[in-house]
Amino acid sequence: MEKPFVSVIMPIYNASRFLDQSLGGLLRAPSPDLEIICVNDGSTDDSLEIVKRYAKNDRRIRIIDQKNGGYGSAWNTGIRAATGEYVGNLDPDDFVDPEMYEELYKIAIKNKADVVKSNYFKYQGKEDKSTFFEVLKAYPYDVVTSAAENEKIVCVTPCIWSSIYRRQFLLDNNLWFHDTPGVCYQDTAWVFKMWVCAKRVVFTKKAYVHYRIDNENSSVHSKGKVFSVCDEFHSIESFLNYDKAKRVKFSKILQVLKYNTYTWNLKRISDDYKRTFKDQMALEFIKADYDGFLDPSYFTKSQWAGVQKYISDYQKTT
Repeated sequence: MEKPFVSVIMPIYNASRFLDQSLGGLLRAPSPDLEIICVNDGSTDDSLEIVKRYAKNDRRIRIIDQKNGGYGSAWNTGIRAATGEYVGNLDPDDFVDPEMYEELYKIAIKNKADVVKSNYFKYQGKEDKSTFFEVLKAYPYDVVTSAAENEKIVCVTPCIWSSIYRRQFLLDNNLWFHDTPGVCYQDTAWVFKMWVCAKRVVFTKKAYVHYRIDNENSSVHSKGKVFSVCDEFHSIESFLNYDKAKRVKFSKILQVLKYNTYTWNLKRISDDYKRTFKDQMALEFIKADYDGFLDPSYFTKSQWAGVQKYISDYQKTT
């Protein structure tokens, strides 16, 4: 194999029932110079055996077997091991169209991009149905851009698996996931920092990834780790505090991202914790207001009304 043009990292934990579709589909990619790094993160089912079976017949697969460390740990392991110029990510319960990585790589090379991002399909396994989802419709296609030019880019839905990233760009900017157990929100801070650091970004209208929305074991259905998402935003704020110019430029739009993410999280957590979480939201927005970063011009009318209600409800109880 020549040096891989893209290394696809697949963090795997107890995903045996999906691997024939996800890994099998990935192997239909025509290029012999694709590197597929399967990081078995301490699976207790037969995921590792399935991957080994595929690896016997395709030299593009590399297997790393590690103790369970969580999604972030598995992704970091894959980044360290990757030899491709660009890296991508594929969750083992999703699958991709065979031409994805070759086409995204061509866009990346043409534009000397740090990041190339596509739309995706929402996939319902029970119906075997994929529906095009234009998650990038608010952003320009087929041109080089960046968060420095358009700060709203930081609000793109994370979907890290619909992109490829220049590996050296990630290393140069020390972009690593938090090595915390589980799969809860670990992409939130990483994605924000990645957008802020990327100087050359290209969005493409095409979709390649079939994102499974009916996996009942997916992390998006988890009701645990109530304040994990807050830890991610605190990490973002610490990141911005190291650079005054970045703090000034991105702290206002960060409040919009925080509002959207926290409101979504509020719907997922147990009713026993909703009041406490609402109070946490209010306190963070009050602090942002004190720091001069809560600007109504950044919010829609409904979002701003929501922010004001969280603050008002909290103040009524204190």
